[in-house]
Amino acid sequence: MDILFTKSHRYVNGYIPGSNLGMNILTQLIRQNGYQAQMFQGYAQETLDYIRSLMGSTDKPRIIGFYCDFNNIHWVKTFAKKIKKQFPEVLLLAGGPQTVAMDAAFFKEIPIEAACIGEGEETILELLDFFIKKKGQLKDIRGIVYLNEAGICVETPPRKPPESLDNIPWPDITMTNDYKHYGLLPILTGRGCPFGCTFCYEGANAKRVRRHSVDALIAEIRNNFKRNPKIKYINFLDDTFTLDAKRVDRICAEIKEMREDYDFVWFASAHISTIDKYRDMAKNLADAGLKKFFFGLESGSDQVLKSYNKKITRNMIVDVIDHCVESGIHSISGNIILGGPHETLKTIEESETLIMELLHRAPGQFETAYFSFLPYPKTPITLAPEKFGMEIYEDLIDCCNEDIPLSKTKELDFMDLTNIRLSANKRLQNEMRQIYLHGKIPEAIILESYRLIRQYGVFTRWNEYVYKNLPIDHEYWKMRASGDYLLNRQLGSYDEEAIMHRTFELWLYTDVSGEKPKIFGQTLNEIDYTLMKLCNGRLSKKDALQLARLQLDPKGENTNFYREAEISLNRMEGNKWILYRKP
Repeated sequence: MDILFTKSHRYVNGYIPGSNLGMNILTQLIRQNGYQAQMFQGYAQETLDYIRSLMGSTDKPRIIGFYCDFNNIHWVKTFAKKIKKQFPEVLLLAGGPQTVAMDAAFFKEIPIEAACIGEGEETILELLDFFIKKKGQLKDIRGIVYLNEAGICVETPPRKPPESLDNIPWPDITMTNDYKHYGLLPILTGRGCPFGCTFCYEGANAKRVRRHSVDALIAEIRNNFKRNPKIKYINFLDDTFTLDAKRVDRICAEIKEMREDYDFVWFASAHISTIDKYRDMAKNLADAGLKKFFFGLESGSDQVLKSYNKKITRNMIVDVIDHCVESGIHSISGNIILGGPHETLKTIEESETLIMELLHRAPGQFETAYFSFLPYPKTPITLAPEKFGMEIYEDLIDCCNEDIPLSKTKELDFMDLTNIRLSANKRLQNEMRQIYLHGKIPEAIILESYRLIRQYGVFTRWNEYVYKNLPIDHEYWKMRASGDYLLNRQLGSYDEEAIMHRTFELWLYTDVSGEKPKIFGQTLNEIDYTLMKLCNGRLSKKDALQLARLQLDPKGENTNFYREAEISLNRMEGNKWILYRKP
């Protein structure tokens, strides 16, 4: 084998198997040009074990290429040293967004021959020609960084990114080893971002936006469906899917047509300003089956947003989120960064006030979480943090799993930001819970959330933070969302014949240690407890009521028995303890 591409990563919630599309594209491109290539993506030790096993085989790679991003730079350093020590004959390369930060100190410590900066389709072929065919010289290969024989770090002139994406192979996610759930299709329709946010890696990479043609994009999606008609969720990974309104409209029209043949929904990211500008777009996206939107909100402070060069305001955020809800988009997600430019207790309070407002304006639909600022390399902020009232904890970057602050401001240091993030996320989750417990989320929204996660795998933080942490409610909504279980008022002519079901295991939540049984602290009378035991999923409502009367009123002396029993059943249904199924 000529080259093995690898990506090692830690476990993170929301990680998408098979989502390293760049590594996938390079593998196919290299094969098309006569080289032998494989790729492997996995958890940290899993990746190292795979490399060791392969190096002991007859098909061991001559070169190993590490995908290197902000989150796995530590693993790349560790693995490169271990592999080179055990297998000194193998050559090591690196690529990915973090390579722009590699300097002389890095190459003197880590035995990597060269690193590719930016998009690597052309660069990797020239690197393979040099290392395997001994063709050309490193200094003539554009878009790389390496340590020369004199120990000097050389960064060659940047390479112009490819313009025609249709000439580049599409990823084949079936060749990704960790893609076990092929119900999800990650796909990238374009590259580059024009916004120039001061914290974003794209500011250090290609800003020029290049896109696949709509014809090529739709053909590729259809090809994936032909390979696997069971795809349920398309994840468009573009930084900003919504840049070109006419293009989006055409994609929506094509997807609408495609959904007549296949049952799927989809996700995309957007910029607040694009939805604000193109007011028809959100409705078109919703009508075409988009169920979840992501916005980079970053802050609720106009001062901080200006420092980020977001080109949006707090009022614009509120208006656009309202507009998305009105347009029929089910789930809207947006993150908040803590510890950014000129951050103070006041700016954080502005962010939290915004989030609380959005939670109440779009209950069950808007979701968020608070994250620490990440100093991506060669962005305007990390190049001159002092201009933004910040200081970067450079010595902590290798230790980071996005779980600790890597910045401080004049007012807030490491411990301040650690405690603020912890308490802010707790308040956020508690507020979401209270919104639900106070009945502010429409039933239709909750049922749609459960339907989307069951049928399509659409993750929501409302499910993760709220519903799943209330076991009875969780089972109740799952049963209702399945379509098999109904409320009493929905039974119609099936009222007496409907089968009654408990939504939980009786023994697990019933306290019979006192004079009267209790469920979740609520005392049950004789009718309650008797009927609860009879709601076993086998008896009709009519049969259960008759059995209850035989047990409690065998002589028929209580003329109000059935009315009292109906009141009991309604009360239990209101507690989410029982549901009905048509016979």
